[in-house]
Order: sequence, then structure tokens, then C-alpha cells
Amino acid sequence: MSKVALGVFLGLIVTISVGVYSALTTKGRYVFESTYPGVGHERLSTVFTHGRIKMQFLGYNASDKITISKQFYGLFLRYGSHYLVIAKEQDTADNRQSLTARSFYIIESADKAAFISDQRGMYITKDNRPLYLNSVLLGKPLAS
Repeated sequence: MSKVALGVFLGLIVTISVGVYSALTTKGRYVFESTYPGVGHERLSTVFTHGRIKMQFLGYNASDKITISKQFYGLFLRYGSHYLVIAKEQDTADNRQSLTARSFYIIESADKAAFISDQRGMYITKDNRPLYLNSVLLGKPLAS
């Protein structure tokens, strides 16, 4: 094995090890929300427990009724405030399941937190209008 290949291999092993160690020492709970005037709001609850993650996403319409419900169960790597997740995504309305990979940041300051992700996209409302989802959801850490 050449010195370059060995260096790349050792670099990958160290990088993955740091993410695994950080994930294994992480324990926390958060709740994040975002509002869309005249349309509704959304809530994302997350639980991190020693390398495992549970997330529940709820979307509400303007009448405060749940229109979307998704749950995620999986594993994560953590690099500071950056999380890399591989999880089973379950659409609770029709029980469809799929494997998904997500990447996001959680910035925490005192009693506030922000969930930042550029993988949010858009949602088509019942009246066929596109609703562009916010990339930043604000919230707070909860007692573990």
C-alpha cells in the first residue's frame, strides 16, 4: 500500500472515530418549530441517546390539525454542531418506510436552539400551492 493510500485510509479512520466517539457521548432532547402565516406550522422533536436518534416531525394546517406525520429512527455521527444521520423514515399516515440519510446542524445557546438544514425542500398544499419550507427552525433544548 502506498504512503498516500495509507494516509487517506488512516485519515478516514480517525475522522469516523471522532464522529462515533462524539455520538456515543451525546445525550439530549430538542423541540423545534416554524410558522407559515395563513398555512400552518411544523414541529420537529429530536432525541439523541448515545449514537441513536429518534425524530418526530408533525405538520399542522391553519386549523391546528395534523396534516403530515413522520418518524425517524437511526444512528448518527456528530462533529461539533454538525450531525450526519442514517435512519429509517416512517410515514405514519400510510406506514411507508424508507432508508434516508440526513445532514443538519443544531446550534445551541443558553436556553435556545436552532435546527439548520438545506435538505428541506417544499411541500405541495391541498390546494396545489407550493410551500417552501424554512431551512431554520427555532426551538429549545429539553431536559434529558
